[in-house]
Amino acid sequence: MGTSTRAGYADVLVGLQYGDEGKARVVDHLAGEYDVIARFNGGANAGHTVVTPHGTLRLRQIPSGVLHSQVSLYIGSGCVVGLHELAAEIGMLAERGIELADRLVISNRCPIVQPAHLLRDRMHGKHIGTTGNGIGPCYAGLAARMEGDVRSVVQACDLIRNEDLAFEHIETLAAASGHDEVAELLNGMREAWQVIRPFVSENPVALLERVEAGARVLFEGAQSVMLDVVHGEQPWVTSSHTVPSYAFVGGDLPAKYHRRTIGVAKAIVSRVGSGPFPAELGGQRSEAYCERAAQHGWGKADEASWYNQAELIASDDALSVGVALRMLCSEYGTGTGRPRRIGLLDIEQLRLAVLQFGVDELYLNKCDSLALFSQTHDRCIPIVIGSDNEAPLVKSFPAFDRQTLPPDNTFPLPPELDALVDWLSATIGRPLRGIGLGAERAQMRTIDAER
Repeated sequence: MGTSTRAGYADVLVGLQYGDEGKARVVDHLAGEYDVIARFNGGANAGHTVVTPHGTLRLRQIPSGVLHSQVSLYIGSGCVVGLHELAAEIGMLAERGIELADRLVISNRCPIVQPAHLLRDRMHGKHIGTTGNGIGPCYAGLAARMEGDVRSVVQACDLIRNEDLAFEHIETLAAASGHDEVAELLNGMREAWQVIRPFVSENPVALLERVEAGARVLFEGAQSVMLDVVHGEQPWVTSSHTVPSYAFVGGDLPAKYHRRTIGVAKAIVSRVGSGPFPAELGGQRSEAYCERAAQHGWGKADEASWYNQAELIASDDALSVGVALRMLCSEYGTGTGRPRRIGLLDIEQLRLAVLQFGVDELYLNKCDSLALFSQTHDRCIPIVIGSDNEAPLVKSFPAFDRQTLPPDNTFPLPPELDALVDWLSATIGRPLRGIGLGAERAQMRTIDAER
């Protein structure tokens, strides 16, 4: 790495739905083709899960290529950093034998999530279903710049230049917001900062220098395009830009190095929090149920004790089918554990996202979950293909039994799934490069580019 006289390039990977599409497992699948995996947006509100033969790895701020020891990791200036969470994540990886020294670089322009941001998020963010990690108020503080005569946010560079002064601003803002236990929180932040400080770079062209020397970069998006702070449906969005073009702003690299955009979707769609979800099974009843679940702390174990999955999925009630799919597909928040709202694959939504954001190729996860429709009353896989007076128009495809799924890549796909994959690629207008047939690394099925 770094010896080539030819400049490298950057690809961008983003989710095309409402998040939780399995972006991390695709990043892990592709990481060996790159020299750097970089984050460009979001913070500890992102839950990225990688399933390996040695166990499940849950990440929040560290890029998902961390298991590939030859790959460098970069957290760009478009990300906000929760010091406690990031330090804990670094410690968790060290306990698993994954050292980040000489691998992880953090931009010194990253804003720092402060106690005041956490308090405001937990007071006001519940109405739109945020994770309560202070992400939105931190971004808002960056735009506001000042509250009276106090900085409304500090960046990592402020901590490097004058740590005591930066923490003084943090303490003043926390006290003004009415946050309790300020001293305890600040002591924890100071300790966490000592863990993170060695990884912070003051070189604004650190990533650019790598690329000019030949490095190949994969930008990994957090959340997804339907939740972009501008292009999503306000106010039910995340607080950062999630669309692929922002990778070169938040990722600190000139856009001229862009090569291609990779989109990730999943065959069983989910959404966390409030907001429009046209293909939701059960519609408003589902949204209301999941809102109550979040308020009362209901999760996977509760639903498992309350419901019979087989009875629910065989029901002719859409909400019951959605609950069954959530349980059978384990659709619960990575960081929060709260139940996700469940819906059908919306092909028109995908086509628009592909066109609007310049997606070149796709990966489709959880295709094995489509086998669950063989247990429904009509044994058909429903796909939303449009709408009529805001009511979804559905096209049905023959279902297949889970037993017909191939044990590995040497076996063919069930003919029903094979035909559906071809139809999806042709209808979306972009090639499907891979489909997920399970959470394990070996269950990512690469599709021939010539197909």
